Amino acid sequence: MALVGYTRKLAGDVEAADAETLRATGTSVIHSETGSDPRTRPALEECLRDLQSGDELVVTSAARLSPSVSHYMSTAVSLSARGIRIRSLTEPALSTGPGTASDSAEVMAALEGLRQRLRSLETKQGMLAAASAGRRPGRPTVMTEERIAMAVELRRLDRSYTQIARVLGVSTSAVQRALTDAASPA
Repeated sequence: MALVGYTRKLAGDVEAADAETLRATGTSVIHSETGSDPRTRPALEECLRDLQSGDELVVTSAARLSPSVSHYMSTAVSLSARGIRIRSLTEPALSTGPGTASDSAEVMAALEGLRQRLRSLETKQGMLAAASAGRRPGRPTVMTEERIAMAVELRRLDRSYTQIARVLGVSTSAVQRALTDAASPA
C-alpha cells in the first residue's frame, strides 16, 4: 500500500504549503499540477493511472482533486472499484475505504461544502482573469465620462447628490461614488 498525494494550485493560494501538508501525512509521491488550465490536468491523469489496488490517494481538499462535485463522485467511484481509497484531509466525510463510514448527513453536508467552495474558486478565477486582462469585474458603471463631468459641474453649483442623480437618471449612490472617485488623486 502506497500513500500518493495530489495537488493543484487554486485561485489565490500557495501550492508549496499544500505539498508540505501532504508530505507530513507520509505520502511517498506527490503529483502536482503545474498548468493553469483546469480542463487539462496531465498530473492528475498520470496519478490516477499509476495508482494500484490497495493504494490511498491523499488530497488536502476534494476541491484540489476535482473541479466539480460530479467529477469528484465519479473519480471516487472509479477508484473504489479499483480498490483504491481517497483521503481528504479537510473533508473526512468525503474519504473512502474501510473505517471511513460517515453519517449520510455528514457526507451530504461535505458535498454541499465542496460545491460552495468550487463555486467560490470559479468566481475568484474569473475575477483574477478579468483583472489580468485589464477589466474590472462586476457590473459596468452607469457613470460615463460625460455624466461625471456634468455631475462635477452641478456639484460646483451646490446641487445635492439627489438632484444630480435625478438630472442624470442614475442613483444617488452612483453619483456619490463617481464624485468621490473623481476627487481622489489618480
